[in-house]
Amino acid sequence: MGPSGAGKSTVAERLAQRIPVTVIAVGMRLRAEAASGSPLGQQIRARLDQGQLIPTDLMRQLIYTWLATVPPSRGFVIDGYPRSLEQACDLDSILASLHLRLDLVINLEVSPREALRRLAGRRMCAGGSELFMLHIEDTGAVRRCLSRGGQLRERDGDRPEVIEERLRIYAQETRPALDFYARRGLLRSLDGEGSLEAVTDRVLALVHGAVT
Repeated sequence: MGPSGAGKSTVAERLAQRIPVTVIAVGMRLRAEAASGSPLGQQIRARLDQGQLIPTDLMRQLIYTWLATVPPSRGFVIDGYPRSLEQACDLDSILASLHLRLDLVINLEVSPREALRRLAGRRMCAGGSELFMLHIEDTGAVRRCLSRGGQLRERDGDRPEVIEERLRIYAQETRPALDFYARRGLLRSLDGEGSLEAVTDRVLALVHGAVT
């Protein structure tokens, strides 16, 4: 968990390179559906472009579908969900119905200023052989995108005014969910600023401590 720009997706991707887990990157999966042009995708895109949350009932269906595909022999990391107390309760029900459990909730903390800096520089690599997010300061990722025939596109959802609204909604909607997990002893908050490797190492240490 963490506000937009906290680095959730990037850290989750790095974790999957180091431990056997299935990453359910909610934001990326929603954006892929939005880009598909399907009726469902059009609904999702309209909300994402305005910085709004996806309706709870729709998210419940999507999360169940995605978690149901996780192999029994692997762990899982959910990136970007839940974002409200209602969704946290929904996740409990979904996990119980699939005979899965939640071991740890990690909250990546970044300042609003840092979140804005990161989000304002985000671009989508689209049109090539691979769809992925990158930051314009990451020259290696930019070269990877262009070399595969992709184009750098700024999303409507990364406009400054949309970013500020997204951060405001996150702070308002997500605090009760964080408190919910804190009361159950599952929540660990850590500094999400600094180098990617340093943040990933801190997260990995928490994961090892929770499952061993």
